[in-house]
Order: sequence, then C-alpha cells, then structure tokens
Amino acid sequence: MAALQRMVGPDVELTDAKVREVIGTLTPEQRAELVSEGQDLREELVTGDHEDAVQLFRKEVNDRAEKSDLPVEKDGEHLAKKVQSFMRESNEALPHIYIFEAVVSAPYLVKLALAEAREDAAKAEPADLTAIEAECVRLKLPGWRDAEAEGRPPFVRRNLLLLAYALNMTRMESVKLQQSSEAALGELAAKVRRMLDMLLKFCLQNRWVKAALTVTECQAMVLNGLWDPKEDECRELMRTRMSQSGLKLPKLSVAAVCPDTRTGQKVHLKVEVQRAHCYSPEEMAEHKKPLNDGEETREGWWVICESIRAGSLLKNASQQKVDHKDIVHNTLVGRAAMGAGLDAPTMTCELEFEAPETPGEYKIMVHVKSSGCVGVDVRRKVSFQVLPSRTPTANSSGSSGASSGDPVETGAQEDDVPPLDEVPELA
Repeated sequence: MAALQRMVGPDVELTDAKVREVIGTLTPEQRAELVSEGQDLREELVTGDHEDAVQLFRKEVNDRAEKSDLPVEKDGEHLAKKVQSFMRESNEALPHIYIFEAVVSAPYLVKLALAEAREDAAKAEPADLTAIEAECVRLKLPGWRDAEAEGRPPFVRRNLLLLAYALNMTRMESVKLQQSSEAALGELAAKVRRMLDMLLKFCLQNRWVKAALTVTECQAMVLNGLWDPKEDECRELMRTRMSQSGLKLPKLSVAAVCPDTRTGQKVHLKVEVQRAHCYSPEEMAEHKKPLNDGEETREGWWVICESIRAGSLLKNASQQKVDHKDIVHNTLVGRAAMGAGLDAPTMTCELEFEAPETPGEYKIMVHVKSSGCVGVDVRRKVSFQVLPSRTPTANSSGSSGASSGDPVETGAQEDDVPPLDEVPELA
C-alpha cells in the first residue's frame, strides 16, 4: 500500500474502490514496478529495525485470518515443529498418519473439537465415534494397531476418527452416522484441506521435499475419500469415480533432460510429460456436453525436483529459515506448476538452479505429483555432470552427461497451489 501511495501521490485516499480503480489502469510496466517496490518495502520491514511494525503487521494478518475462519500463524508453527521433529529422527518419507495427526492436533482443529460444547455446534456423537474406532481396529489402520491409540487427547481422538471415516467410508459400510456427526465430518474435512494447503506451501518454501511429497498424497486422499495411493483397490475406485464424472484416470510418462554444466553456472532441467490419456476430438465433444457454455476442464500438476545426493545441490542451505544441521530431507532443488487441457498430448516445463560448487556427477528425481487424484503420480531419475570452471573438455556441449533417466515408476494423483488449474473435485 505504501508503494501504491507513492505512485498515486500523497493527496489520494486509498480506499478499497480507489485501489481497484488505480490498479486496473496501471500498465504492465507500472505493475511490475509496483510489485518490485512492494517487495523491497517488505524486505526492509522484515530485515530493518522495525520490530514493533512487524509485530503489528503479524497481529493484523492473524486477526483477519481468524475472523475469516482460516488457519493462523500458530497453526503453521505447530505443523513446522511436527515435521522438523520427524525429519531430525529419520530420512524416510513421512507416513500419512503422521501428517494427519499433526494436522488434526493443530490449534485450528482443536478449536473445532472444543466448539462442540456450544449448543449450535455440530457434534460428533460418542456412539458414532465408538463405531468408527471399532472399524479402525478391525481394518488395522495405521494409528490403531496394537497400542498406537493409547494416550491420545480426546479432541485429537475425535478429529482423527472422523478423518479416518472420511478416508475409509467405502470400507466402513456398517457405520451409519447420525445427522450431527455428518455435519461435524463435513466441517472437519473442509478444514483439514485448508491445513494441508498451508502445510504444502510451507514445505515447498522450506525445501522439505519428502514432506511435500507426502502432503500432496494426503490432499488427494482427503479430497477423494481414499486411504492409500499405492493400493490397487484405491486406484480402481479412483478410476470408477472419474469415469462416472466423464473423465479418464490420468496415465502419464515423464522424460527429463539435464545437460552438463560448470561450477558457477546454472543447471537447466527440461521436463516433458506425455499424457497417454489424451482425449480425442470425439471424446472432447462428448465431455463438453454436460458443461456450461463449453467450459474447459483442465488438469493441474506439481513438478517437484529432488536432489538424491544428500542435499549437495543445496548451495545455500545454511541461509534457510530453519536449522538444517541434522536434516537430510531438505533436498528440493526446484518445483513448478503445470496445467493442461484434456486434449493436450504433452505438458512441459523448465527449471533452473545454481550448479553445485563441487565438480562431479549429480542426480535428481523428478516427481510429477497431483493433489487431487489418487494413483497417477510418476517420477524419473536424471543425472548430469558439473564440470570444473574454465576446464577445457571435449564435450563442452554437455551432451554426454544428459540422461533421460531410469524407467518410469507409476503411483497415483491431481489439484491446486499457487494458482494451479484444478481437476474437478470428486465426491
């Protein structure tokens, strides 16, 4: 706002209507200038001696979020601590149940459980929770095996049981929820999705690649009410549901090329994704019939690139916001959002990052992830050479180190963040 005020002059009052009017009249160059100056002002606010102003700003942002029933800063801090705690103990992928327990125990969702004391609040009936828990034990779900459920606070138990039912509804046919529990379930599922969106953005900002990969799977599971992206039964249910919506289950293959480079230069990674489920003109015409005014349906995907050489591609890891000393998960070297119409045969993107300072061979795993569809993710390994600076080489073009990678491995997925084009949500 300060940058905009300088642009329009000190005598112009920046009301909401005036802000919209002024921004609507700016040229692309003026908008770019406004964005640049705004970023400079934000950096000055954060790095300069403005502690009181920073605290006031954070309070205002949190107050607005709370009034809009959105997660606030303390929810992000809770999730960050949970993820960092796991990463310091293990370099394995985070289990889905670990992410779900972190989410449902956040203040945002604890408040939802505690609100049941109000007369007008949707209440998860104790009898329904008991029935769900019995099914969780019968199905031997993660979190309910042996003594895993012991010692959980009541509000965490309540939230986790409702979430377990949302993911396993098709396998819990004997459970019939009362109307109040149905309402509580709907409210919880919506808020879990908001928390997962927050956590994914936070993981990507902090380069927590393994956590980010797990979160995209959790998003797809919650969105579609399915329990495991790796199970054939889940993939078949996903296929059936998409077919009922007039859609095909995505089938992808990915190729990646990363030419050799030199220390001090950029690494350029090119990714091309083939859509084997590309729709024919006849299929497109049939698909558009039920849509209004020929509205186009698009698929949205994340490309997440992971260094698989112990974080050695992270040139500036020590400059990150958190302590990376004992964390080996922070190996994300690039990410992008891709979108495609249903009749597009391919999707492409290019990523670049600083070359490592030490010459040698490096490997990247390119993950193509969806946060809206279970069972469709793919990945590809690609390697490249970093050559010494100014060292002559017979292969200066870098073609010898380029590799299209190892065989594709398929898994499962689809959805949003920053603005990704979304595949329609499935019930």
